Order: sequence, then structure tokens, then C-alpha cells
Amino acid sequence: MKAKRSARTKKDSISDNFSVMESAIALSIQEEYLKFEKTIDFDNVDFRSVLMERKKLFLETTSIESKKRILILLAHFGTPESYTTIEKYLKISGQVLRDWGLLALKECRMFLESSLLNEDGVIISAGLGGKDTKLRHCFIISSKNDSPFTKLQKEIIEDKYGIASHKFNAEVEKVIFGENYSIIKILVPIDVAVGKFIEAGIKECNELNDFLFFHYYVTNVNEPSNEEILGYLEEIKPKKKESKPTTNNAKY
Repeated sequence: MKAKRSARTKKDSISDNFSVMESAIALSIQEEYLKFEKTIDFDNVDFRSVLMERKKLFLETTSIESKKRILILLAHFGTPESYTTIEKYLKISGQVLRDWGLLALKECRMFLESSLLNEDGVIISAGLGGKDTKLRHCFIISSKNDSPFTKLQKEIIEDKYGIASHKFNAEVEKVIFGENYSIIKILVPIDVAVGKFIEAGIKECNELNDFLFFHYYVTNVNEPSNEEILGYLEEIKPKKKESKPTTNNAKY
């Protein structure tokens, strides 16, 4: 999300004043937040009255829709006072408007920093969130011929992706193994193509022990469910039978 409410996704198309949304927030909520913003005529908002209304955030009698509007208005006000108000609300909000409040807090900080730096700020966000200037992704890799991973092969995967993370300035947060597949959660800089990182790891693993299928599933929207994992593995079974050692069929 960007000041003046336009979306940006690539580092080379934005200013240096950008930040990544750390929290994992469903894209449906992010889309709802942006749509709600478009219904507000910010040029005709009296922000003094917004500060008067902020007490309504802490009243149980205030409707959810009214609280959503107040949070967005406070975010666009972009002052230390409005930032502190949103912070206080998040401490008592519970789960109902937690994600909405986090989006408002991040946007408020962006507007506050933009006014200090005298340039537009940018928020880069994905369903899985991120950290600093990195976005979080989950990807699935699997063995050739669906054979179970050995203990050595699991160690190779962890070792080689650890090495790849240093090369690409990425971070491996978690590695989970199934019988013949692995799910890896990573943080990758926004100016690095996540596919390059994944493919580099597969190639490194296969140099020692040619056991990984050169095909993967990657997402930054949500952690794959068991149903999604099994569906993907079932989908690529025919490809494994047809593939040659050098086949590169990455799936995004």
C-alpha cells in the first residue's frame, strides 16, 4: 500500500522510503481495508473532529464499521498522537479488529515518516508478512520418484538452503519434512526473485545427491494446508514420470 492509496510491489518502482508489513494478514482483509479507504474523501475530513471521535474506539457500543473508519482516519492523520491511539487500541481490541488495527498502525507510521522525510512512503505487504526489507514465503520441494527422504538427504537440504540463504541475504525460518517432501519458510529480500533462491538450493542439493525433483510450489499468501500440499504432490506425479534430469518446471 502506498500513500495516496496506490499499490506497488517491486523495489525498483518505489522510493527509498518503504517498509514491509511484518504481520501475516489475510489478503481478503487487506483488500477490504483498501476498498474502505477509497470510500473516504480525505480532502474534506476535519481531523480535529477525528481526534474528538477517537474515544469511540474504546467503547463497546461503537459499531465495528465506525471503528474501522476511525482507525483509517487516524492512520491518515499520521501524527504521534494518532499513532499512540492506535497502539492503545490494539492492546484491548482482541481478535475482531486486530488485523485492521495493525494495518492502520503501519499506515500511520508510513504517513508520519513521509511527512518527516518530505516524500511519499510505501508499504509492501503480502499475506505471510515479512521482516525489515524481506517478504516471507513458503515453498514445497519433493523427492524424485516419490521416494522417502533419507536422514542424509534431509541434512543436505537444511545445509544447502542455509548456504543459499547467505548468498541471497535471505533467512530460513523453518524447515518441515514430510515423508517425501519438505516445506520451507523463508524471508527473501524484495529485490530478489524467490524462484532463483529456491532453484539455487535444489541445484546445490542435487550436485551431491541427485534426489530432488526440479519443480516447486511457492506462495507468500498463506502457509499451505495439508489439502494443498497433497493436491500439489498428486498434481506433479505424472510430471515426475515424464521428466528428464534437466527438466525445470517451476510452479508459482
